[in-house]
Amino acid sequence: MTLTFASALIVGAVLVSCGAFTAAWRRDAGAALTALPMLAAGAAVCVAGVSRFAAGGADAQTGEELAALVSVVGLAGAILGRALAGRRAER
Repeated sequence: MTLTFASALIVGAVLVSCGAFTAAWRRDAGAALTALPMLAAGAAVCVAGVSRFAAGGADAQTGEELAALVSVVGLAGAILGRALAGRRAER
């Protein structure tokens, strides 16, 4: 199976949609932060797909580093937000 531009955008859009649904479904803000890594992963897949096909045939690995960085930043944001929400609940 070969990766096409449309399939990369579809997978990214599905991840972003699932993340938005998760954020809207949760009642409190601390639990809604669990959607942040999914939203970041969807954006990362879209960025990797766009940069891969924008580069043409020059480098097939283009964009994967940025996608990994976006995913790690999303995960770190969720962890930090959850820690801050837990600290606020203790007070």
